[in-house]
Amino acid sequence: MSPVAEQNARLLIIDDNPAIHADFRKVLTRRGASLARFEETEAAIFGNAERSGSDGANYFELDSAFQGKEGLGLIQDAVNCGRPYAVAFVDMRMPPGWDGLETATKIWEIDPDLQVVICTAYSDHVWSEVLEKLGQTDRLVILIKPFEIVEVRQLANSLTRKWQLLQESKNRMASLEDTVVARTAQVAYEQEKFKAIFENSPEGIYQSTAEGRILTANPALAGIFGYASPEELIEQLTDTRNQLYADPVRLAELQRRLERESIVREFQSEIKCRDGSRKWISETSRRVADSDGSLLYYQGFVVEITAQKEAQKERNMIEVQLRQAQKLESVGQLAAGIAHEINTPIQYVGDNLQFMKESFAALESLLRACRSFAAAVQSNEVTPDVLSALESSIRKTDLDYLGREIPLAVEQSLQGVGHVSRIVNAMKEFSHPASQEKADLDLNRAIETTITVARGEWKYVAEMATDFAPGLPQVRCLPGEFNQVILNLIVNAAHAIGDARGQADGSKGTIRVSTRLEGDWVEIRISDTGTGIPEKIRHRIYDPFFTTKEVGKGTGQGLAIARSVIVDKHGGTLSFESEVGRGTTFIIRLPRSESAKVEREP
Repeated sequence: MSPVAEQNARLLIIDDNPAIHADFRKVLTRRGASLARFEETEAAIFGNAERSGSDGANYFELDSAFQGKEGLGLIQDAVNCGRPYAVAFVDMRMPPGWDGLETATKIWEIDPDLQVVICTAYSDHVWSEVLEKLGQTDRLVILIKPFEIVEVRQLANSLTRKWQLLQESKNRMASLEDTVVARTAQVAYEQEKFKAIFENSPEGIYQSTAEGRILTANPALAGIFGYASPEELIEQLTDTRNQLYADPVRLAELQRRLERESIVREFQSEIKCRDGSRKWISETSRRVADSDGSLLYYQGFVVEITAQKEAQKERNMIEVQLRQAQKLESVGQLAAGIAHEINTPIQYVGDNLQFMKESFAALESLLRACRSFAAAVQSNEVTPDVLSALESSIRKTDLDYLGREIPLAVEQSLQGVGHVSRIVNAMKEFSHPASQEKADLDLNRAIETTITVARGEWKYVAEMATDFAPGLPQVRCLPGEFNQVILNLIVNAAHAIGDARGQADGSKGTIRVSTRLEGDWVEIRISDTGTGIPEKIRHRIYDPFFTTKEVGKGTGQGLAIARSVIVDKHGGTLSFESEVGRGTTFIIRLPRSESAKVEREP
């Protein structure tokens, strides 16, 4: 519908008396040249009435008809031209044609919005009869003759405004209806679009109750779970906890997390399909509650990740093999140093044993001389020769010397054996096959063992300083992989100091290893006085195969593996502080418990 004009001032006067038309024009149109005579007539007819030319009066466009049929024709033409009348003043009696009531009835058949004023000076129609004939309507006003100018003007102003408001209301209503139609069409389109998305989505979509009954499912979900259709799935899968999940505890865990987090993303579980086969799925789910917070249902989507899990399993195996290879490489690199560490005590143990062997030969000769002398004493045959032989044996044996040196040789040998034993035990602990299960680990002891194993790497270039926190609680770790991380960092520190030492005066640097407890975290710091890490490569030091060492001195896997072990497998952090020319400190933080782990994006 086209916009309504600002104001419709078109009025129709239907009256068989020409004088009445003149009176309406006098009251409702602009004053003409004969204004004074009209005003005198006005005073005679209406008494002391308001002057029609008063300031602020509204004037209207008037048309005249002298019978009801003539008025109906004008109204029809006006409607056809799109210029309808707002108000019609209709005389009640217009012989010989229609009276005012019949005229109003015919008018409303053509223009239902036209406001009608019935003008009458007779009481031959009571109001109840008018209502009975015209029906209950707000478009009709009765004006009793003779009427006041003010009444006519008020009616004209009010009813044209009413007509205007009615048109605006109808326009608004039509606009609202158009909007409703458009919105309804849009909603229908969106519903069809979302229905298509729901039906054709490659991801399973569902709604379910807290008890585990599926409320809504799409074809993809049915396919993932091994059912022919969503209807079959909903009908037959009535207890997801026991029918679907390989481990029913997984559903309980998902629901517990939903109570805490509202939305849980990529929750992985193994499921049992309808045919008995097993699959892995990843769920993203949310809790939908009503206004008081009580659960309405769960909804979310499911993707099958069996292939990804298999690929991840293979990657994990490769990673384990890579770590083992890197560990073997490390042990290989340490072998020469360890051999030297063992060789030195073994040499002086051997020398001491040779000394004790020779000393025992001398003591054995002395013992024979003592036995001969004792036999001579018993037989009372002690002669100067026998006594001289004993004294000669005592002088050759040098008992004072052997008395001093043999205990010292024994002590040195015991120390050497202990040193070798410590190295062997350290190697045994360090090289123990990696376990896939975490165990409570004494970090101080594990670090000390690794320092012992790596001694050959650092003892020529650095002094080792340790500051272990006493009473440090055990932490659940993968012991073999933790040891490998410490080894990598100590070896890197030794190499960094070696590089710096080659540029300086040849003095040794310092490697400092410390542990301490900070709340729910255990912190390990490994510092060196090496060259430091240049600013331009710091963002790459954890990249696999990135290394600044010369060919053959490193694979570039050490820090990449260290970060994977600490961050991914232990839920901790690995960071560093470095200053070029002064050294680097690597900082490991491990959680004392599972609840302290760092929250990371999936």
